[in-house]
Amino acid sequence: MTKWQLPAIALIGFLLVSPLHVVMAQSETQQTKGDILQLREGAPQEYVVKKGDTLWGISELYLNDPWYWPELWRINEGVANPHLIYPGDRLLLVWVDGKPQLTRKAHKTLLPEGQVKSKDNPIPTFSRDMLAPLLTEHRVITAEALKNTPQILGDNRGAPRVNGMLPVFIKGDVEKTTYSAFTPVEPIDGGELLRYVGDVTVTYNAGELAEGELSRIQREIRRGDYLLTSQPLNIPDVIVPESGGQLDGQIIASLNNRKEQGPYDVVVLNRGRQHGVEVGQMYQAIRPGSTLFVDGEEITLVNYYKPADHISRLWRNTLQLPVSATSQMLVLEVQEQTSFAIVVRSREWMSIGDYFIPLKL
Repeated sequence: MTKWQLPAIALIGFLLVSPLHVVMAQSETQQTKGDILQLREGAPQEYVVKKGDTLWGISELYLNDPWYWPELWRINEGVANPHLIYPGDRLLLVWVDGKPQLTRKAHKTLLPEGQVKSKDNPIPTFSRDMLAPLLTEHRVITAEALKNTPQILGDNRGAPRVNGMLPVFIKGDVEKTTYSAFTPVEPIDGGELLRYVGDVTVTYNAGELAEGELSRIQREIRRGDYLLTSQPLNIPDVIVPESGGQLDGQIIASLNNRKEQGPYDVVVLNRGRQHGVEVGQMYQAIRPGSTLFVDGEEITLVNYYKPADHISRLWRNTLQLPVSATSQMLVLEVQEQTSFAIVVRSREWMSIGDYFIPLKL
């Protein structure tokens, strides 16, 4: 944690209790829903749902702020449940009490025999093709859990990297089945962020030492990689955004190995199920303001990496600038102590290490 983050903790607490210092993005949400729901210029009057569409994508055609899509799909006779919109449905833009609303035109598809044709699956909130590789190929594991997790020892050549041509040896408690192999990406608070690298099918088990065959190798497999049971994508098809829980935390990692994050990037939050985080909750990332020296002839920036500034700030007069909201995030998947969230709006680049607070809708 860098030095400039320390005063941010006090600012975050002050931000949560003081109505005089509200983050800009949060103040926007204090308006009425009708004020927030603004149509995008050139929004179509009519739209036919296509295979591959998502609720989010369609809302982006109509709204400047698509995360308010539940308001656009308010309960009405035409669209009783927005998650039951199917390819082929014809959507009409209407106005109710001065507010835009999407409704569905009555439509049936008949076969030549006169039978009603079954519809495809309803459209999801986000493209699962986009999210599935990100979430199924990453795991966050606690340091305690890693102690008992089986590991790859390498092949019988003793090479630190395995090419898959020879069987690999495994240390740990495994069964004769297929596991997913994960390699460490970076350490996080109390654990490790792992990335999927391939499959290992256990062919022989002698108790303390097992042997397995590699398959579906995606990336380099190394000695020390972990074996975990495969798991499906857990996020629901439809995610309705809601206000974040009464908690704050820190963005501790990303799934793209970049320090700066923008729209549709997926990040890891250091809060999870045990802290009250739920799928669909929204949070906003905040960045502490800079600290300035204000006691000289010239106002200068305090550089915490400069020893002279770091020491002299203890006795010189300084001014702390307010925090700033950088991005808004929607929780996609929740684990026990951590969660994955997608950046849905960004005023500027968000950095790993930034803090987050609830976003009120």
